[in-house]
Parts: sequence; C-alpha cells; structure tokens
Amino acid sequence: MIAAVSDQFDRPSKHLPSPSLEYWYYAQVFYSIMGSAFGLSIDLLGVAMLAALVGLCVIRMGRYSAAMLRPVALPLACGMSFIAVQTLVHGESLRSGDYVRSFVPWMMGLVIVQYLSLRRGFLHRAAIAVLLIGLTTLPYMKSFHNDQSRTSLEGIIAIANPNDLGAWFGFCVVYFAVLGMETRRNWIRVISCLVAVGSLVVVSLTVSRAPLIAAALSVVIAFRRVLKRGFFPLLSLIVLTWIAFGLGWFDRGAELYAQRGLEETGRFLVWPAAFDRFLQSPLVGVGADNVNTSIAGGRPITPHNSFIFLAVASGVVPLMFFIAYWVRLLIEVLEVNADSHEDAPFLIPLLPYCFLIAFNLNMVFTVQWMMATLAAVSGAEVIRRARRAAVERVDGRHRSGNRGLHGLPARGRA
Repeated sequence: MIAAVSDQFDRPSKHLPSPSLEYWYYAQVFYSIMGSAFGLSIDLLGVAMLAALVGLCVIRMGRYSAAMLRPVALPLACGMSFIAVQTLVHGESLRSGDYVRSFVPWMMGLVIVQYLSLRRGFLHRAAIAVLLIGLTTLPYMKSFHNDQSRTSLEGIIAIANPNDLGAWFGFCVVYFAVLGMETRRNWIRVISCLVAVGSLVVVSLTVSRAPLIAAALSVVIAFRRVLKRGFFPLLSLIVLTWIAFGLGWFDRGAELYAQRGLEETGRFLVWPAAFDRFLQSPLVGVGADNVNTSIAGGRPITPHNSFIFLAVASGVVPLMFFIAYWVRLLIEVLEVNADSHEDAPFLIPLLPYCFLIAFNLNMVFTVQWMMATLAAVSGAEVIRRARRAAVERVDGRHRSGNRGLHGLPARGRA
C-alpha cells in the first residue's frame, strides 16, 4: 500500500483517488446540505450517492483497501457498535430513528474522505468547498425560533441550527486565518484574512459561544508558529479585523454576546446529569431516543457533548472506540511537522478546534468539514511513510544509475 501511495510522487497510480471522484463527493455534500432548499430532495438519494462513491473508492483501492482504510478502523467500529446496540438492544430503526440513521452516511463518508485524503491538497480543496457551500446557505438566514437575538437558517437547510452554522463558519475562520498567515503571496493573504473576518461575522450572528471560543483558541495556537517567522501575517489579520470592527460589522454580534455571555444554556447542568444516567446503564446506555436529560428548572435537553452523547445513548463500547480514535488523532498531530507534512500548520490548530466543537455538540463529528479535517490528520502517517518510500526509491534509482558492472561507478569504467 505504501508503494501505491508513494506512486503519486513520481508517477500516477490507478489505486489513488481521481480528481473526478473528489469533485463528485463535493457535489454530494452540496446536495446533502442544500438539496431541500433547491427542491431537489429525493428520499434516500443522498445515501445512494454515498454508496456509489464508496463502491468506486473500494474498486480503485483494490487490494490496498484494508491498508488505506486502517486509519478509520476505530470510528467505523464506533459506528457499527452504536448501530448494533440501538437496533438489537433498544429496538431502534435505521429508517425512523434520526440519530441512528445519521450513522450510516457518516460511516460511508468516513471511507470516502479517508481515501480522498491521499490526494495532495485535499484539505485545502475541501476547505474551499466548505466555504462555498456555506456561502450558499446565507440567503436563508433567519432568527432562531423567533428569537431576534440569534441567527439560524431555514429548517430545510441541513445546518440550520445556530450552533451547527457557527461551527461550520468557525472552521472557515480557523482555516483561512492560518492560510493568511502561512502564504507567501500577499494577494492570497488579503483574501484569506477577509474570508476569515467575514466568517467570524457569521459566527458572531449565531451568538454561539463554543465556535467562537474554539476558533479563538485554535488561531492562538496557529499564532505561536507564525510569530517565530515574522509579525507581518499576524499584523495583516489584526488590521483587517480592526477595520471590520470600525465599520460596525461586529456591533450587533458583540451586543448579543454581551447579553448572552453569562447566560446558563444548560450544558454545565446537563453534563453531570447525563453522565449519571450513563453510570446507571454503562454497558448499553439508555437508547438514542432517550438521551434528553432533565435539568433543574428547565425542559429535558440533549447532552450537547459527543462523548457524553455516545455514552448515554449506547454505553461504553462505542464510547471507547470513539475515545481511542481521538487519542490516535492527538498522537498523530503531535508527530507531524512542516518537514514531514506540508499541511502541518493547518492540522495542528484545526484538530483542537474539532475537539472543542465535539465537546459541545452531539453529533458534529458526522459533519463534512470535521470529517475532512480528521481524515487529513489520521492519514498523515500514511502520506509521510509514502513520501519516505518515494524518496528512497528515487535515491536507489539514482545510485544504481551511477554504477556500472560489479557496482563500480559508471564514470570509473572509462
């Protein structure tokens, strides 16, 4: 498998993803997010598109399928064990249960994005696709449940909830802020910083605190690397943000955040209560349809935490697979650096952003921007090993080309 992946560094390989396969995936993502808004929603069409893409991926991977998909073995095990517990123990249906049904396209998406991550530049193209798809949702903005203090999307959009919308554009904030810092081209720096600031405006309108805090912390992590090289990229981002504040782009968002800043949304109340429910049924949980947990003085709410959600819904087995996956991602991102992987400056701040969002939302790990990021992180080891193999192969050819009979240098035969 390493030899097959390393082929992309000296010649094309039939086992690697093609550009058309990647673009068809982005078309499927667009359909899954915006299909209903354009009147294109057909029952099970999105799943059928994913299934077709999975089939194409497996065909192209051929005998290397198992090795190429090894990085997603843990989340796939998490998904399969979750569905097994829900259907066999709690009697949930794959068609009627919203939570259970979401795991099927997630697992198919895992196969696709992990395979696509073997293409050079996948993370960057995926980020641009996320931005463009996000921009198509903006005409559908509205107040959240008649609450004028928060902005959401029309219910026909797949990321209608303010938290989901904020997390989507929070990813754009982090990615394009890092791109503005890392690029050596000033025009790309200016555009990237403008996109980051514009995305931050959208996040501020959702008045969702988790994406704002997660994006801020992740950008700070990225700053640490930039400040070692120079102050100009950071200065550019600060100046553009200051101009945006001066133009009043953040006035509304700042006012709403100030009102909501100390408001208790229920997370810190529901987390311990939901964890207690997990302790009462640690092996199989209480079922996905019963994850809503009552809190003092309020209506029952979901855990708003991916880890606690899995624990309460399906018990310890899916939870352990999920935790092991994140531990593996952490180990991988700690091992990457700019010398071994050109995407290291992006992976290092994006993984903390993903983790912080997962710690505040139930099933955000099934959303495409996070899947692409985690696939890029988990596939980094495969890419690094493939590149080493390609370099060694080229070096071997170079050495053999400069040797004559009996291993003597060719020029020594004259």
